[in-house]
Amino acid sequence: MNSLFARSCFTIRLLLAAVVLILLPSFARATWTDDAERCYRETSDDKAVIQFCTRAIESGQLTDHELSITYSNRGNAFRRVGDLEHAAADYDEAVRRNPDNPHAYFVRGLFYRFRGEETKALAEFDRAIAIPVQPDNANTYVDRAEARMAKGDLAAALGDLDVANHINPKLREVYTNRADIYSRRRNYEQAIAEYNQAIALDSKDASLLSARGRALENIGDFQHALSDFAGAIALQPDVAAHYANRAWVHRIQGDSDLAIADYTQAIQLEPNHGVRYTNRANAYLAKGDWKTAMADYDHAVEVEPTRATYRGTRASAREYQGDYDGALVDYAEAIRLEPKNADWRVDRAWTLFYMGRTADALQDFQDAIAMDDRAANRYSSRANAYLLLGKYDQALVDYNKAIELQPERGINYSNRAYVPLYQRQPLTGIKDMDLAESKDPQYAASIGRGRLYLAGLQFDDAIREYTSYIALRPDASSGYYGRGLARLSKGELTPAAEDFRRALDFNVWDEETILWLHFCLARLHQNPREETARAARRFDLKKWPGPAFSFALGQISLEAMIAAAHDPSAIKTREQKAQAYFFAGQYYLAAQRPLDARRMFRLVLAQNVPYTWSDSAASAALAPTDKIVTQR
Repeated sequence: MNSLFARSCFTIRLLLAAVVLILLPSFARATWTDDAERCYRETSDDKAVIQFCTRAIESGQLTDHELSITYSNRGNAFRRVGDLEHAAADYDEAVRRNPDNPHAYFVRGLFYRFRGEETKALAEFDRAIAIPVQPDNANTYVDRAEARMAKGDLAAALGDLDVANHINPKLREVYTNRADIYSRRRNYEQAIAEYNQAIALDSKDASLLSARGRALENIGDFQHALSDFAGAIALQPDVAAHYANRAWVHRIQGDSDLAIADYTQAIQLEPNHGVRYTNRANAYLAKGDWKTAMADYDHAVEVEPTRATYRGTRASAREYQGDYDGALVDYAEAIRLEPKNADWRVDRAWTLFYMGRTADALQDFQDAIAMDDRAANRYSSRANAYLLLGKYDQALVDYNKAIELQPERGINYSNRAYVPLYQRQPLTGIKDMDLAESKDPQYAASIGRGRLYLAGLQFDDAIREYTSYIALRPDASSGYYGRGLARLSKGELTPAAEDFRRALDFNVWDEETILWLHFCLARLHQNPREETARAARRFDLKKWPGPAFSFALGQISLEAMIAAAHDPSAIKTREQKAQAYFFAGQYYLAAQRPLDARRMFRLVLAQNVPYTWSDSAASAALAPTDKIVTQR
C-alpha cells in the first residue's frame, strides 16, 4: 500500500489495471535503414516491430551506435509481449554495442524497475545521467532528461528538455516528455499545450492524439477526449489501444455498454493480448456482473499464461470480491513466474495483512526487502503496515531507513510525518513536512501539511495549505477535496460544495467525494439525488461504498448501509464502518437532527482509524468551538 490514505487498495489496483500504462518507451530515435526506421516508428504491432528490428540487426548495415538503439527497440517489443528473457538479452547487447549510449542504460533501468529490481534500476539511470551531453545535440539532452524523469528529478529533467528545445524546436520527444512531466504534476492544461505543439509537428500521429485525449479526460473534457480518440481510431482503425482509451471515457460517463463494445472491438483486434480481456473485465465488474468479469480475467490468464501481471490483476479482482484465499493462489503463481520481482511479494503481503495473517505478511515484506535491500519503497511499505498495527517504533525505524537510502526524496519525510497522525498528534508531523520540502524543493508538501492541519482542527491553516497546493497542482483533485473537507468541517458549506465539484472534474472515480458532495448539498437544502444517481452508474453498487450510494438515494435503510460496510477483513471493516457512520452523521445534520449526528460521529471515532478522512471530519464535528480556536 503506497498511500497511507488510499480510499481502497483493492479498488485502486483494479482501476490501475484498467488503464493501458506505457512502462517502457515504445521506441528510440533512429534515421537509418528502412527496417530500422520501421522498428522505431511502428507502435501498434509488437510482433512486427520484432521482425523489423531483427531484419535491421541482421542486415549488416548498421553501426554499433545504430545497433545499440535497435537492440533497445527490440528489447522494448520483447518486454511488451512478455518475452522477458529475450528482452533482457537485447538490453544487455544494446549496452555492449555502445557503452556510451545513455538511452540503452535508461531502457534497461526501466526493465529492471518493471521486474521489481529497484536498486539495479536506479544504478542504470545514474549511468545514463553520467554520460556527458553533446552541447549541440538535442537528443543527448532528451536522453538525460528521460533518465532524470525516471529517478523523479523532474525539475532537472525540465531544464534538459528546455535546452533541447532551444537547440531543436522541432524535436517531438521534447514536447511529449514535457507533457509527461506536467501530467505527473497534475498540471494537465500545460500537458495539453505540449501535446498541441507535438501534434502541430505531425497532425497525423495517432499516438499523440491518444496521449492528448488522456490528458483531456483528466480535466473532465470528455467530449474533446472522445474526439481525439475517434481521430486516433480513424488514423489507425486496427490499433486496439485506441478503442480501449475511448472505452475508458465511456466508463467515466457511466455508459458501460458502450465501453464494453469498445473493449470487445479491442479484443477482436488483439485476441491474444491479456490486457484487452482485463480491461473489459473491469467494466463488467463495475456493472456488478462478477461472473462475466471473472471469465474475462480467466481468459487473460489463458491467452498469456506466462505473464505474471494477469495473475496479479485477477488476484486484485478476487480481493475485491472478498476471495482472499483465491487471491493468494494467484499471487503465489505470479511469484513463481517472476521470482525476481519483489513487488509481487509486497502485493501478497498486503493481502495477507488484510486477512489478519500478520506474521505471514511481515515475512513477505521482509523477503521483498531482502531481495533488494537498497530499495527505499520496500521499507516504506512495511512501515505502512506497522502503522496500521500500532507499532509506531518499528514504523519509524523503516521510515528512517528509507530516508537514509534516499535523503533527497521528499516523499520519504512526508511518509514519516504521518506517524503522529496515527498517534492522534497530527501537528507534530508538520516539521517533517517542512523537511520534505527543504530537502526536495519540487515536492509539494503543502498537501501533507493541509492534511495534518485538518486532523489537528486548524481549519484556516488547512485551507491555506490546500490553496497553496492547488496553485502548484491546479489539475489535481486532492487539493480540492482536502480543502472542501476542511471547509465542510468549518461549516462553510457552499464553498465546500464548489471544491468537491472541482475535485470531481479531475477524478470522477472518487466515490467518497461524490458522497461528501451529496450530503453537503443536502445540508444546503438542495436535492442532489439526480446528480448522485448519474455518478453512481460508474460503480458496482454491491461493493462498498456502493451501499452508501443506495442509502443516499433513499433505496436502503441506514441500518442496511452500516451492515453492508462489513468486509472479510477486520481492518477494512473498521475503515468502511467509519465511512458509513460519517455519512450517517452528515445525513442527520441535513435532517436537522444534531444529537443523532453526534452519536454517529462518536461511532466513527470508536472505529479507531485516525488516518482516515472520516475520523478527522468526525473529530471536527464533535470538537467544541473553543478547542478549535485555542489550538491555532
